[in-house]
Amino acid sequence: MTLERLFADRYTPGGGLVHAQGIGGQLGDQAWGMLAAVRAYESGIGDRWLEIAIELAGHLEDRYADQELGGYFDRSGGDELGRLGDPVKPLGENSVAAIALIELDALLGDPEQLHLSRARRALESVASLPRQYGLMAAVFARALDRLRPPVKVTTGSEELAQAAVLAHPYAVIEPSGEDRAVVCVGTICLAPVSSPAAVAESIKEATAQATSA
Repeated sequence: MTLERLFADRYTPGGGLVHAQGIGGQLGDQAWGMLAAVRAYESGIGDRWLEIAIELAGHLEDRYADQELGGYFDRSGGDELGRLGDPVKPLGENSVAAIALIELDALLGDPEQLHLSRARRALESVASLPRQYGLMAAVFARALDRLRPPVKVTTGSEELAQAAVLAHPYAVIEPSGEDRAVVCVGTICLAPVSSPAAVAESIKEATAQATSA
């Protein structure tokens, strides 16, 4: 699998992802790598991808974060690589990092919402840039839209997982060993359901409840 080969060649625990052989990692490598790991876990190909996503989130915070103002610089502290002599906070990479952090937060279900908080700060740190980018700022808008209460569907059924994604574009899929699906929106979880139509209806119902709460 391409993802397996990429991480085998470019990733080390604690060291993140390098850009290429002999070239250290940059923000884009970590942000896209974290999103890929989150999505790999959601697809059900292994729990280790969740562990990698968590590790990359920590690496991102330790090496690339602006600890005072939030958001992430294009290169790690002490690294001479970068588009400019001074580090910058690129809109696209911060937006991708935010999307990955939001999905990771939904999967972990941590009441403190640490990763969601980091995602918010990342988006706030580049909020003045979208007008300069025009249509290229679409990824920022997509990330911002995901700050609404997350839709998480826990299931081991590929059919029900597909139904969830069709019913809601931002549905986060948590793999399980169950054939049924449990739909949660924010802190609201409904009873398990067994059909694609019921998944869609549960998402609609839970979303309405979360919005009115």
